[in-house]
Amino acid sequence: MEKTTKTGKLAELAEGSRFTYGGVEWVVLDHSAGNTLCLAADVLETRAFDKKNKNNFANSSIREYLNGEFLEKLIEAGADAEAFIDMTLDLTSDDGLKEYGTDNVKIGLISCDQYRKFRDFIPDASDWWWTCTPYSVESKGYAYSVRCVYSDGTLDDGSACSGSGGVRPLCALKSEILVS
Repeated sequence: MEKTTKTGKLAELAEGSRFTYGGVEWVVLDHSAGNTLCLAADVLETRAFDKKNKNNFANSSIREYLNGEFLEKLIEAGADAEAFIDMTLDLTSDDGLKEYGTDNVKIGLISCDQYRKFRDFIPDASDWWWTCTPYSVESKGYAYSVRCVYSDGTLDDGSACSGSGGVRPLCALKSEILVS
């Protein structure tokens, strides 16, 4: 169910509500400790998860892009750089291995566990899109496979070097910011 507001504090929006910030339409997933976890309402573009075909988000080209060029685009479109809160992504592989640990970012990708937790609030997308969750890890022979979500909401996996994967950014914003 889509909910839209005109202008107000982010903290006042219910989970599942949509709002625009930095020129991007976002969906509210959760409010916690003065921050709001948000996912892009749809796929924003397509690009490889990693140009070197590695599935560790912490070292990926998509991480570099999201926290560099993409974040700058949001700021240029009117977002306040201070509104983005560092968040810790759990990079546990889909088979439960913790070899990749965690990563701290301003902009990231949702994990499969978060996807399952917030599925009721996440609208289906126009194309398939990456998560930050590796299928397994390099030491088990799976350095290249990353979990993704099809446009109908089902989970699968794809090769990290595929340039056809959708980018659907995740961020944590200060809940007191004004959004429209």
